[in-house]
Amino acid sequence: MPRPLAQPFPTSLPRLLAVLLLAFALLSQARLAAQANTLLIVADDVGVDNVTCYGLGANPPPTPNIDALAARGVRFANAQACPLCSPTRASILTGRHGFRTGIGTALTGGPGLDPSEVLLPEILSPAGVQTALIGKWHLGSDLGAATPTAEGFGEFTGSLQGAINDYYSWPKVTNGVIATETTYATTDLVDEALAFVGRTQGPWFVMLAFHAGHTPLHAPPAGLHTQSLAGLNPTTSPIPFFRAMVQAMDSEIGRLLSLIPPATLANTNIVFLGDNGSSQQTTSAPFDPTRAKGTIYQGGVRVPCIAAGPAVGGSPRVESGLLHVVDLFATLAGMQGVDARAAVPATVELDTIDQRALLLAPGAPPRQFSYTQAFSGSTAMTAAGDTEAMRDARFELLRFQQSNGTVREELYDLTSDPWETTNLLLQPLSTTADAAYRDLWLELARLRGYSWSQPFGAGCSGGGLTPSLRAITPPAIGTVFTMRVTGISVAASATFGTFGFADDVWNGTPLPWDLTPLGMTGCSLLLATDTTVFLPRTNTVATWVLPLPAFSSLLGLHFFTQGFVLVPGANPAEALSTRALEIVVGN
Repeated sequence: MPRPLAQPFPTSLPRLLAVLLLAFALLSQARLAAQANTLLIVADDVGVDNVTCYGLGANPPPTPNIDALAARGVRFANAQACPLCSPTRASILTGRHGFRTGIGTALTGGPGLDPSEVLLPEILSPAGVQTALIGKWHLGSDLGAATPTAEGFGEFTGSLQGAINDYYSWPKVTNGVIATETTYATTDLVDEALAFVGRTQGPWFVMLAFHAGHTPLHAPPAGLHTQSLAGLNPTTSPIPFFRAMVQAMDSEIGRLLSLIPPATLANTNIVFLGDNGSSQQTTSAPFDPTRAKGTIYQGGVRVPCIAAGPAVGGSPRVESGLLHVVDLFATLAGMQGVDARAAVPATVELDTIDQRALLLAPGAPPRQFSYTQAFSGSTAMTAAGDTEAMRDARFELLRFQQSNGTVREELYDLTSDPWETTNLLLQPLSTTADAAYRDLWLELARLRGYSWSQPFGAGCSGGGLTPSLRAITPPAIGTVFTMRVTGISVAASATFGTFGFADDVWNGTPLPWDLTPLGMTGCSLLLATDTTVFLPRTNTVATWVLPLPAFSSLLGLHFFTQGFVLVPGANPAEALSTRALEIVVGN
């Protein structure tokens, strides 16, 4: 048969041109990203209740400049931080959760962020980005006054500590040199940011970390706010002073943005963020002051996050998808043409998710679950008072380490109960809430390396028997995982265990699969039966022993088990099934 003639050149030319144009567009986009600037503005102790455009607090301070950013960009309705400032800052700069970095509370001295951690400025600098931290560091002073620059920032001017004693007289560190600064702190930081931008050639990254509205609550210069403070004492009347400080910060943000050259500003991505919820004394209703900063409730971890600039596309909008501050590591790096995952050694586990696609256009949120924690030692959930939370778009699971070694849990439906008034675990769970609890625990086990097993589905009865499968030991690597089937009788002829890696479909058949047509009245197959094993029985108890070798590759292994018992006369098939177990192998 003759070979077909090659396609004529003119016909293939449009396709070739299309490919070349696409390649050119992608290359141009990468170049533009590499040339863009990034301004990350971090407010201290300012939750969503104290930013006007969020419309949540009863009487928020005036924030017209922050609101203007939202009016031309994207406002995240469900941005989550850590409950305290040091862990949030560590998460932003490393792309890692606190249980990995060891930063779980506000640092008050001693070791800070480990110098071995790879920080955001360290991956931006090789790409030709000039970096500066202006304002609050609060991640330790292991390397003395030069710690921020020794750990990656090209320049640092501000405070090493979590708070300054006086906004009008404070120890200011500039690239390792300490001197007393008497300019109002909020104003001084904006002055420094303008100076850096003015003298920097090429792309830059500035983290402008304000001290406001953290204590001490001092009256700002009169020209920066409109609050009436005459005759008031911040000790007894903290709210007016806090409002004035936040308004003053907003005024200085407006000055900063107005004085950056227009061409530079047009090429600058701006992200405004709160580092945690408002403090107890400055929380606005309907948020509960006892569930504010320092707690894993929404008042402690839900923060304002607003983005505007060339990386933001489409119409101004509110995004309800989840964002965690840890995501800023990959997102901000990507804004400046750096692939965060490729820039960090592969052995370093990252928790960050790049949110740029959601900034560019509305779409499916890239984050399905969001985790946060607060802990006092070097590891989360090991000491009394340690807490952690996992949430999805609707439900939230909170866990509290108790002094007796147990963990108390709370579950909330944030769609119907945004102020967390009804702990669903104190009542029978609906099918939806039960599935959400299972999903949240599964994600928690995967993330934290917890050993976890959870019953699901329904078993069946017959002949007066209701067999039950339960875990006796935790499914941990390097141990023997033991399960038992109880609720059987000596008349049972045999007991089997089924093992599989799916609970949604088996051989093309959706699960659960009703076994009634096979004579097992009211029974269901709840998982894909990849393996079936005979279980030895002693009297009325059958034991299932599953050795889990000490292989790190088994960590996070997710599988399902279910028991079946042959019982004469129980039903036409003379067989009963148990509930199933969902299992994650942990440490």
